[in-house]
Amino acid sequence: GKHLLSKEWQDSVKDFDCCGEAGGNLVKLNQFLKNNALSYNQDNLSRTNIFVENGKCIAYYSLAMNAIKEPKIDIEEKYTFLKSYPAVFLTRFAIDKSFQQTGLGKNILNSIIRNTYKDKETGARFLFLDAYPESVSWYLNNPLFEILYTALSERIEYCCEEEIIIKLNKRLKGGHSIECKLNGDVNLDAIKKNCSEILSKHVNNIFEELVLYNPLLKVCDSKVKLSFEDNRPKIELKDFNTRKKSPLIREWLQNRENVLNFDITIPIYVDINKYYTAIFG
Repeated sequence: GKHLLSKEWQDSVKDFDCCGEAGGNLVKLNQFLKNNALSYNQDNLSRTNIFVENGKCIAYYSLAMNAIKEPKIDIEEKYTFLKSYPAVFLTRFAIDKSFQQTGLGKNILNSIIRNTYKDKETGARFLFLDAYPESVSWYLNNPLFEILYTALSERIEYCCEEEIIIKLNKRLKGGHSIECKLNGDVNLDAIKKNCSEILSKHVNNIFEELVLYNPLLKVCDSKVKLSFEDNRPKIELKDFNTRKKSPLIREWLQNRENVLNFDITIPIYVDINKYYTAIFG
């Protein structure tokens, strides 16, 4: 049966394991249930419900409230003026390894959608979650789930910027150089331009290395642009998130093997109204 996690049910979760020897990010789901979920319930940070069979927890999910700020979200035109959209946040969702691939996860997800849709106290149009790389394909194989492309682009851009700046500093401190033709002018503007050209060549060279480890950047034929804000370098990811490339990104992320080395979660959402109508009529 389904139960709100409380001290009464704490013993039932001690052997829960959703990942087995595979480990990875899914270990965090085990740890949260056993170490943090009860206190989160008590402090109203989230609500964790567990499913128990023969005294053992076989699945659980945690919900909290959230809002989606996404300019490209799929919603009726009359609501596009809203700055954010109310959403239920599926903070964690896991099935014990012995009950995976049984349809239990899909049934629980359907139940979450049904209960949210019929909630007479609180309105939430969307269900939002940050999917671990290990599980993102499970959601995206359902055509009702969509990627928050703007948020995904920002996360990948941040990772690229962080990595490029680290490698750029190492190069500069190590005295590494890339040939760049300098102008004969000696004025300040010319010096700035020459320095910018040299740094841009470094950045583009480092980005080529990153593409080897993140093939999605190559699939989307992405580029980087170096700019400066308050004399600090800023890396922008160019030509990654376009309407034409959205299906390509989705298809790539649907392949589980493609994303296992990602060090970010994938932001995805589903329209509760559309999901409810599709499943329950």
